[in-house]
Amino acid sequence: MQIISGDKKGYRIYGPGPDEIRPMRQLVRKALFDILRQVVPDSQFLDLYAGTGSIGLEALSRGASSVTFVDSFSGATQLINRNVEKLGYQSRARVYEMKVREAIDKFDRRDRRFDVTFLGPPYDEGLSEETLSQLAGKNVVRSQGLVAVEVFFKNDLADRYGDLVKIKESEYGQNKLYFYRREKRS
Repeated sequence: MQIISGDKKGYRIYGPGPDEIRPMRQLVRKALFDILRQVVPDSQFLDLYAGTGSIGLEALSRGASSVTFVDSFSGATQLINRNVEKLGYQSRARVYEMKVREAIDKFDRRDRRFDVTFLGPPYDEGLSEETLSQLAGKNVVRSQGLVAVEVFFKNDLADRYGDLVKIKESEYGQNKLYFYRREKRS
């Protein structure tokens, strides 16, 4: 695996062992960041179910001011920490080894808000819907902030989760990307 674009373009990052983590295919990662290219620079970026960390690392390479990685699997957080150190992003990255639900509650209590949130949970466990519903009920996503979700192409997500409204949906082979924007709050 390697970084596609930005200041670390072409840098190789450590990948998972067999059957440990399902990394996003490079084609889908490129499509994701082509869509997000206007909002990633200078953003506060949240990578949930971070796995290898490739999404958050790509965001850092493309100018995100900070990335917060969350994964409950210790093998994933160790891998992310190794990649953060390899790329020299220690000052702009925070890695949490905890359940996503607990992390969202923690960030909400501490009033941590993010411009862009990405979630790519394990397939077929209902975690996308659960996490979108939880995000809709908290102040973790900024007003007008974006949430991007990667799911298996056979899975369909709703057009709305509370004040998160679907603005785009794209299919790439076995993967589907959904994009939601938080409605402006008064």
